[in-house]
Amino acid sequence: MNRKKQAFTLLITLWVTLVLLSGCNSPSQQGAAPPEAPSGQDTIQTTSYPLTYTDDTGVATTLEKEPQRIICLAPPSTEILSALGLDRKLIGLTVYDNYPVGIQENAEYIFEDSLNPNLEQLIQLKPDLVVTGMHKDSFINSLRSLGIPVAHLNPQSLESTYQTIEKLGYITNTQEQAQAVLQGMKAKEQAIADKVEAIKESERVRVWIEVDPGLFTAGAGTFLNELITKAGGINIASDVQDWAQYSEEQVIEKNPQVILSTYSYYMDNVKATIAARPAWQAIDAVSNDRIYDLDSDMVTRSGPRIVDGLETIAKALYPERF
Repeated sequence: MNRKKQAFTLLITLWVTLVLLSGCNSPSQQGAAPPEAPSGQDTIQTTSYPLTYTDDTGVATTLEKEPQRIICLAPPSTEILSALGLDRKLIGLTVYDNYPVGIQENAEYIFEDSLNPNLEQLIQLKPDLVVTGMHKDSFINSLRSLGIPVAHLNPQSLESTYQTIEKLGYITNTQEQAQAVLQGMKAKEQAIADKVEAIKESERVRVWIEVDPGLFTAGAGTFLNELITKAGGINIASDVQDWAQYSEEQVIEKNPQVILSTYSYYMDNVKATIAARPAWQAIDAVSNDRIYDLDSDMVTRSGPRIVDGLETIAKALYPERF
């Protein structure tokens, strides 16, 4: 189990690296723009096939009929598809798909290597849709060259997560379910905003987010930074861009009032370890016992649970407001 957890940690780091360093180098689409799922509309349109959609690579793909055999190689999208009621259509998943509980039970095959899955095995499953997330263009293009429809979706913000849910609802003919999920998520986001938006800038809580014991952190431009900001906090590492290494001296100097960690799924006693650091004893978060461990999946997977992660952070920062 520890080896799988460590592998998952490396997977997250690789995900981040691929997102930051890789571009969408897929060929641009030809001809007229395909119809897209309407954004932010109140009227739910019925999906009809053949259907053409454009994914995050900018490539247009046509589905001749409603997908019945879906392989999902991105855990965030697996959670979305499950929320849309499509569990029984998910015939291929990855070893990292752990939510909702039992999601792997209906799958015909579980891929151990989610980034470079066995292509021969994938073909044998005869999918009519493959959903990818952090995969390289070479793998995506290999699938497309075989005539396998791909939806490459890798949202990196709350708004793009909403758009991804809407798009998957459109592609899979579950628009009504998608709208219901979105309404619930947006209502929770607004409820949190209502509780924290009136907090004065001078009274906002300073936050240190620690994603591994080596002081790797989430800077400006990351999903976690957005969640901290929406929760009413101030990310002390917002002076660095993306995912970055911070120094102990920097953390001590900025004196966070709350410390959040995300790696207890592979390391025991995280809170005690942080609290025991000799040089950190004068930090407000340590002296006031305000060190909290977050469910990593809940605050890093861009799916329906991300607003639950936002709420968890907000409650840690301002428990008196909830």
